[in-house]
Amino acid sequence: MAVSRARLIAAFAAIYVFWGGTFLAIRYAVAEVPPLLTIGIRCAGGAAILYLWLAARGQLERSTKAQWKVAGMAGALLFLGCHGVLAWAEQRVTSGQAALLLTSISIFLVLLSAVRERRFPSGRVLLGLGLGVVGIGVLTGGGGGQATLVDQLALVLSDLSWAAGSLVALHGARPRSAVQSTAMQLAAGAVWVFAASAITGELGGWSPAEVTPRAWLSIAFLVFCGTVLAFAAYTWLLRVTTPAAVGTYAFVNPLIALALAWAAGDETPNVRALIAAALVLGAVFLARGEKHE
Repeated sequence: MAVSRARLIAAFAAIYVFWGGTFLAIRYAVAEVPPLLTIGIRCAGGAAILYLWLAARGQLERSTKAQWKVAGMAGALLFLGCHGVLAWAEQRVTSGQAALLLTSISIFLVLLSAVRERRFPSGRVLLGLGLGVVGIGVLTGGGGGQATLVDQLALVLSDLSWAAGSLVALHGARPRSAVQSTAMQLAAGAVWVFAASAITGELGGWSPAEVTPRAWLSIAFLVFCGTVLAFAAYTWLLRVTTPAAVGTYAFVNPLIALALAWAAGDETPNVRALIAAALVLGAVFLARGEKHE
């Protein structure tokens, strides 16, 4: 598929910059809004905006049962299994640490792609995996605010959920429009996350009247920038380039997230975080060297 360089640059910029900023936005939001509700609003708001945009342009296609089945699976993995866990953990894990722990998404993308294609990962990728494990060990070994080891390990497992959801969405039945595919996954994710929110009873005792403008602005950023723009760009990029190439956002996101966390006082710059960042980013660099057909 021939793709213009300008569109590629814009799409990569969206997932690099906006997703780098979502970690601090989530941190601010979940300080006042229940975590699953935060992600549910993000998904529902994003889906509604994308559907309205498609309808206004006359580009809304009729979705099939097979497409909704794929969207349902992807939505559960991407938004309940990853973003829901991320929001839950960021009640205690700093935004910078959360960003570093999620860098292993790109490694899981490469490994799962290798499993799907029935080929053994290269030595370079395996070395990257080992380096990533060491980096995560350095990071989790230092603690972080009120974060527990369970919080940190849950974030690593959420990486696997996001990678699996990405490949389900990529290789399953889907509409021709990447925007509609994104909207369907967001809509399905909203159903999963709102259901989990209701089942866990997280709304008990919570009052929206007590939420400050900072939290509402954070949620607005998550909906418009982190979801509508960045996730739509991510879905499109998975179609026109390789999982390894798309996974390069893991280089930039943690650096932006760490810079914002330090600037906002969410965490204090320290040597352990810098060492962990060097290790996990090195791991991502090695992993993305894997070739794809």
